[in-house]
Amino acid sequence: MTAPPVVYPAPRTFAGGGGRVAGARPPTMRDVAAHAGVSISTVSRVVNAERYVDPATREKVEASVAALGFLRNESARTLRPGQRTATLALVVEDLTNPFSAELAHGVELVAAAAGYVMLLLSTGRDAGGERDRVREREIVAELLSRRVDGVLVVPGADDAEGLYAALAARAPVVFVDRLPRGVRGDVVLLDNAGGGRRLTQWLLERGHRRIGYVGGDQRSGPGARRLSGFRAALRAAGVAEHPELLRFGRRSSDEALSAVEELLALAEPPTALFCDNNRMTVGALLAVHRARADVVLAGFDAVELAEVLVDRVALVTYDPADVGRRAAGLLTARLAGETSAPRRVTVPVDLAEFGT
Repeated sequence: MTAPPVVYPAPRTFAGGGGRVAGARPPTMRDVAAHAGVSISTVSRVVNAERYVDPATREKVEASVAALGFLRNESARTLRPGQRTATLALVVEDLTNPFSAELAHGVELVAAAAGYVMLLLSTGRDAGGERDRVREREIVAELLSRRVDGVLVVPGADDAEGLYAALAARAPVVFVDRLPRGVRGDVVLLDNAGGGRRLTQWLLERGHRRIGYVGGDQRSGPGARRLSGFRAALRAAGVAEHPELLRFGRRSSDEALSAVEELLALAEPPTALFCDNNRMTVGALLAVHRARADVVLAGFDAVELAEVLVDRVALVTYDPADVGRRAAGLLTARLAGETSAPRRVTVPVDLAEFGT
């Protein structure tokens, strides 16, 4: 019986065989053979789990495979040179977030019209509530192995491990909502800073000066830009920021609820709250409702059933499906031969009022 194929780890920075780095030409069987000091045919037998390979030689080849980050291309074994798979992949963090579902809908519409099938994958979150980096590495390794034609991804804040640089060396990649540090590529962004300013101005125009802020990761990405818009509006109005009213690092509506309960329990609670995503807004709504507090909310992202809210709420809204359509349009253009410099598309946002 033929032994099962060896499962190799996700690619790492390729520093062997001439000092190449992630994002350059991906390692080949020839590179592995040179690194291990064996023939290409021996590497092929090990990679394809064939019998009759000396155990010591197999171990040496597998060590070189791991060191170089070589991945067997599963679909390439059944495709002719130059043949495509007619498959695009969309990688998001949270499939339960309405943004992800609507984004996927927009991507799929454009992909189908161009003759592509869409794969939808989720990195999820680890036990600490952060983006699951292990799962993210597994997904990138799988995409490299299966040779999808192109990838759309809502990435983490950086690309410290060279994951997306390695992926972009194999196939066109379009980023959504943020561009990882250290990576060049097409990206579709929301006007997060502009939306943050508009929300804050809306609160200031209604006389609020003690404004609380409840958000997730403010160090980079959308959260950082929304916070910068919040602060810019305060500075422009000559209004002081109150550090004791800021709550960052919240990852769920439950954590937002607890944060708002803390704020409402202060001797001088805020009269208004800025919530930097829909999970924060939902948690804040629950806390304000339970406390029957006279607090006005302003949030980023749409919230389901916002039209039936009794409490006064302002929301920055946009169409995630439109974001998906724009991103997929950039990707299919690349696949059709577009060779221009990396493109940056900013999607405008709107402000809507709900409640009384």
